[in-house]
Amino acid sequence: MNCCYGIRNSDFVIRNYIIMKIITIIAIILTLGCAVYIMYNGLGLQKDLDFGAGAYFYADIPDYEKYDKSIETSVPTWVHILLFLGWGWLMYRLWVWIEKRGEKK
Repeated sequence: MNCCYGIRNSDFVIRNYIIMKIITIIAIILTLGCAVYIMYNGLGLQKDLDFGAGAYFYADIPDYEKYDKSIETSVPTWVHILLFLGWGWLMYRLWVWIEKRGEKK
């Protein structure tokens, strides 16, 4: 079957597949490169706090709340949990809706 520009659909699909594969590989390489750069230069770390490898995972820092005041909130914890679960449910329903639309075509 011919496309509007005289290119067969199979050639178009194969070309798009190859282009997307190249873009995906480039994105993975860039992401890993950025991660290595961030860790090598110590970006995001506080110099006066040395917690070893766990320094990037702030839950490992004892009494983390006293170092970061942004955690303080007037909203109860159960509201945060409810919002988190609600967002998860909405994203699941969106995923199901997208999958159903894909099956119809």
